[in-house]
Amino acid sequence: MTLALAFVAVFASLLMPALYSGAILVQAGFLISYRGIRVSPKLPDGSGSILMLFLVFAGLAVLGPILSYGVGWGNLDALKFLFATASLAIGLMLGVEKDDLSRAIPIFLGVMTAIYAGLYFTDAQLSQEALLYPPDNNHSASMLAVFLPLIVMRMKRGVRLFCFALLFAFAIFVASRSLLALTLIASALSFEKVRKQRFLIMVTVALALAVLFLRTFSLDNFSDRLRLQIIEVSLHFVQTRGAYAFNFGEAAFADFLNIYPIYQRLEIQHAHNLLLQVWAAYGYVPLFAFILFLTAFGTLGWRQRNYLFLFSFMIFLAIGMMEAIITDIRAFGTIMFALGYTYSRGTQFGTADIETSVPEIDDGMKFHASAAPDRR
Repeated sequence: MTLALAFVAVFASLLMPALYSGAILVQAGFLISYRGIRVSPKLPDGSGSILMLFLVFAGLAVLGPILSYGVGWGNLDALKFLFATASLAIGLMLGVEKDDLSRAIPIFLGVMTAIYAGLYFTDAQLSQEALLYPPDNNHSASMLAVFLPLIVMRMKRGVRLFCFALLFAFAIFVASRSLLALTLIASALSFEKVRKQRFLIMVTVALALAVLFLRTFSLDNFSDRLRLQIIEVSLHFVQTRGAYAFNFGEAAFADFLNIYPIYQRLEIQHAHNLLLQVWAAYGYVPLFAFILFLTAFGTLGWRQRNYLFLFSFMIFLAIGMMEAIITDIRAFGTIMFALGYTYSRGTQFGTADIETSVPEIDDGMKFHASAAPDRR
């Protein structure tokens, strides 16, 4: 049952947004009913507070568009945060179950890589009107990157290497330097010999930074200049027209972005920065609520020494500095699912889960084990 629900949670991201939202709501409702009937393992401490804080942010984010357009289709996009709350709840609930995602993630990575390999070699385009189409290149790379700590800490060596190979290929197909750099670091740190040698760690980090910043390693260097120009325009918006408690939503902000002649008048959809996007599209009150949620979530993980979650959380924040992430509910929902899952998984099982589920992991991997007791 848990494995089937995990498959639904990750593969639903391939559906069109409306179908994804419906699938997530149905799955969340089923899980809540299922847990109530059979009295499932208790959720980790702080889960209720985290869900409540995110739900408050979701309500505040939709308030501005409701005040502007009324209750209807005009503010439908802002409702995605309510669906993301459901995804977060699904991750929290599945993370306490005995079965894990060790079989779902490799298959999901394989399917995503196969899809984008076909697009890469055929120059085909997926229609956004189709029932099945994945998020765009940047959003897909962002949501896969958050699963890297699960691959490093919770999977057997052979499966781990297979997943890394898929991620390297996927990063090349979508021209994602951030995913390529993160996968390089994760794959290197999964080997004990690298972790024990500071020099090798420094070399790995240097190579990752070269992938990100050096022109000779750049897969698409003009995107750096484009991002800087978009951020400049976004900052101008929030300092003038966007400096309100509640703003009009992402559609109105995107219309403002496209007033300016940004690089051959490409159609720009978001600010390419998570916090800036929330501020510009929804106002500084939702931004404050979102920062409060992030602070509380990270603090709980740190107090519990939940390194599985903390590494996923740091990847999420790092990518959020380069991508808006929230503009596609499928990618953002999948990321919230991953954060909820790693929070529950790292708190609930800790060292025992690593030692019994992944016997091939070297002794050096024990540094990331959670201090939480085994509650199985």
